[in-house]
Amino acid sequence: MTAVETVINRPVLDERGFLAWIDRAAAGERITYHEGHLAFDRAPRISSFPEPVRCELDRVAGLAMTLADAGHLLLAQTRVAEDRVAYLAIMVARKAAKGGWA
Repeated sequence: MTAVETVINRPVLDERGFLAWIDRAAAGERITYHEGHLAFDRAPRISSFPEPVRCELDRVAGLAMTLADAGHLLLAQTRVAEDRVAYLAIMVARKAAKGGWA
């Protein structure tokens, strides 16, 4: 029996869905925001995604990185197939301190 590869031709999660998850996620909750090869899939002229889809993926990935840099998310990845990776965002504890996130 041979493995059947599932081709994903759009991001797992759109920007609206990612923002909604951020608003309601509790500490420790995780979500997959993309499956594929993120660097290639979000790159202009390299991505096989249609331009509007590629741009949305780029916004979601950029937002994930910004929130991770600010300490609000942890980012992780796990291999789901030989040629595909799942990109995960994990919510950290929300801080109520001044300048923090409540």
